[in-house]
Amino acid sequence: MEQDEFANRSYPIVEDMARQRRAWHIERVGWYALLALIALTLLGLFSKGPLSTVKVVSPDGSLTVDYERFSRNGAEERMVIMARGQPGQHLNVTLPGELLEGMALEALQPQTGPASSRGRDLLIPLRADAQGDAVLYLTLRSDGAWLFKGDIGLSTGARVAVSKFIYP
Repeated sequence: MEQDEFANRSYPIVEDMARQRRAWHIERVGWYALLALIALTLLGLFSKGPLSTVKVVSPDGSLTVDYERFSRNGAEERMVIMARGQPGQHLNVTLPGELLEGMALEALQPQTGPASSRGRDLLIPLRADAQGDAVLYLTLRSDGAWLFKGDIGLSTGARVAVSKFIYP
């Protein structure tokens, strides 16, 4: 005697198949959500990866910043700032205080002249090479949580907006 697998039964136990189907549906939705979360994690939603890696360029092309949009509190990361000016020109990179509230500057290469501050902002001097290029490598440690924004600027007037989300 064949029995419909999706029909309610009372022997050997009482079953409510409508409720069981809802449970299976919720379980399936949970599996899809978990798979989506794993895919987003692998793509860089919570740290390094294609969703997190950002390269912003000023409208005139004289300032470029490569950084990670997402990081975790306490994580170390790198930021690369590329500036373009006249050959041998002295340039100042301005790191905004709003951005530095969420990150600690651990190292910078090349070692430049003495840095100074203007208000809450940090001014780092650079000198362009014979081709007019200057590159600054920063090692930062995330030291906060939530969203931090600011404009990284160059003494020539070029600016780029940088936003960083730090997970607690």
